[in-house]
Amino acid sequence: MAGRIPEHFIQDLLARSDIVALIDSRVPLKKTGRNYAACCPFHQEKTPSFTVAPDKQFYYCFGCGASGNAVGFLMEYDHLNFPEAVEQLAIRAGLEVPREEGHDARKDKAKRDRLQTLYDLLARAERFYRQQLKSAPEKQKAVNYLKGRGLTGEIAARYGLGFAPPGFDNLINGLSLDKEGLEQAVTAGLLVRREDNGRTYDKFRDRIQFPIRDHRGRTIGFGGRVLGDGKPKYLNSPETPVFHKGRELYGLWEWRQSRDRSDRLYVVEGYMDVIALAQHGVPNAVATLGTATSEDHGQLLFRQVNEVVFCFDGDEAGRRAAWRALESILPVLDDGKQARFLFLDEGEDPDTLVRTQGPEALLALTDKADALSTYLFRHLSEGLDLATVDGRARLARLALPFLDKPAGPVYRALLEEELARLTRLEQSSLEKLRQSLPAQRGRPAAPAEPSAPPPAGDYGYGDGYEPAGDPAAGGPAAGDPGGEPPPDWDDAAVARAARARPRRPQRQRGSAGGLGLVERLVLVLLSHPEVLEERPLPEGLEELDIPQLDLLIQVAGTARDQASSPPALLGAVMALEQGESLSVLLREALKPPMDAATARRYWHDALAHLNTLALEQALELEQRRPTPDGARLSELIKALAEARNRARQAPISD
Repeated sequence: MAGRIPEHFIQDLLARSDIVALIDSRVPLKKTGRNYAACCPFHQEKTPSFTVAPDKQFYYCFGCGASGNAVGFLMEYDHLNFPEAVEQLAIRAGLEVPREEGHDARKDKAKRDRLQTLYDLLARAERFYRQQLKSAPEKQKAVNYLKGRGLTGEIAARYGLGFAPPGFDNLINGLSLDKEGLEQAVTAGLLVRREDNGRTYDKFRDRIQFPIRDHRGRTIGFGGRVLGDGKPKYLNSPETPVFHKGRELYGLWEWRQSRDRSDRLYVVEGYMDVIALAQHGVPNAVATLGTATSEDHGQLLFRQVNEVVFCFDGDEAGRRAAWRALESILPVLDDGKQARFLFLDEGEDPDTLVRTQGPEALLALTDKADALSTYLFRHLSEGLDLATVDGRARLARLALPFLDKPAGPVYRALLEEELARLTRLEQSSLEKLRQSLPAQRGRPAAPAEPSAPPPAGDYGYGDGYEPAGDPAAGGPAAGDPGGEPPPDWDDAAVARAARARPRRPQRQRGSAGGLGLVERLVLVLLSHPEVLEERPLPEGLEELDIPQLDLLIQVAGTARDQASSPPALLGAVMALEQGESLSVLLREALKPPMDAATARRYWHDALAHLNTLALEQALELEQRRPTPDGARLSELIKALAEARNRARQAPISD
């Protein structure tokens, strides 16, 4: 078990941190009254709806609902786990993160120290290679090559390009490695050991060096491009304790530092393509590291953006790579996400395209790129005559195993509709055919339980943050929130850390007939915004799966921070992203508003019910965890018992 970060340190760190300065270093902020504003870094928008409140040390987006404190922002924006975010914030404050030590914690610290040694060694190697690009006697051929590819010194510096001179011991001598250092360099993939005599030599020789960086900007490996006639043309670092090529993307960290907030990422085939695109105004490009696109890559990509464009050569090798990418990306393709496939003419690559025709040419080709569904069915239909029964039957058999693979239920349904159209089969016939296929032919396993946490030792925050105590001691039986609560272990830090992560309300359309509870609450709030001061929205409300809930949260936020009267509130709300939806809602409910007393009573009663729903859901999720947090369970059980007592007196339902 890793050493816990003391709760008092986290609170002290947050008190010392300036969230405005932190966010402004990544997203330029503009002063707006007592707060600061910017276009939201977590979704695409033209009008700023992202607000940072210095007095509350809190941020909130009225467009997508993202919110949190300084730790939460770092977790979301820099894609860090909880301990990493705390450490980054501590570095800014000039503090060292303390740990509550134990036997396992000491083992964990030793492991972290070993990994840090590798990070430090790789950073030294990067500096060495960069210096060699300036001072090595053989540097000119490397410089000439980079200039010949049209790269400027600025872009070379941004991506940390360097040069590994010819010879077998340049790095060994340049870093003055002793016996222990040689062993570490072998582990880090910088040196190779001969099997016959055990001697070591430089892995990278006479190559342009491309440092590979992780999500924190740490150098974890290198890619080397040969300058002579040597083979292979490109050489990557091997798998090491800090470098796992199937989970990393070249150029991702550099893109995030560019402050480009496009909602699209290009996946290209090589280092030079990434760098050339960045130099010519397309910084949102990444590359896999000598491996096929994996499912881990897909998950990483879609955590950043909603649209991924795979850009491949149009030759046979490029099409094989594209199909492997499709098979890997399909299981992580959720509703609202989009994958497209762009095939360049044979002999052309993104580098030459943007150098000769400019970035506009790439954008124009992107508009014509195949959607994943188009490419899927075209690929499976190759060689088939869909004008014949035989051809359509063959397509159905080939395509059916793919229908259940996408994560998004809407996307799965649309794929099935498209297959029905192509094969001229009724969807019921397709379903019968699907059931007749062997289970192993593409049918996925049953859906996992929602929000299943990682194994013990991670808790969703990575190594270094674990709850104390025995989680099995005294947890309540499912469905028995009124029972005797477990002991209060004074371990609410995990729960509070979880709540620090930004929350994004689910966007759902309202019900077709009549107004539900949430819609009526919106109308109450628009007429009587003062009720929000008497009773704010309950914590955890945004996690509920209720139509139009995000609209209520937006209106409440606007009422709290943007307007002081019903007319001003309505004007501010109509400028929100959901203003049109709100307008439709108002037109459907055109009637005299409630009087103030009725509105106040309805607001209080309805929030009591919503609070009960939120607590019930939170308790259910906590109970489903393999190792429930006892303190959190105790807190939820007590709160739920109280909420149910209050709600019994308020017979309102949604």
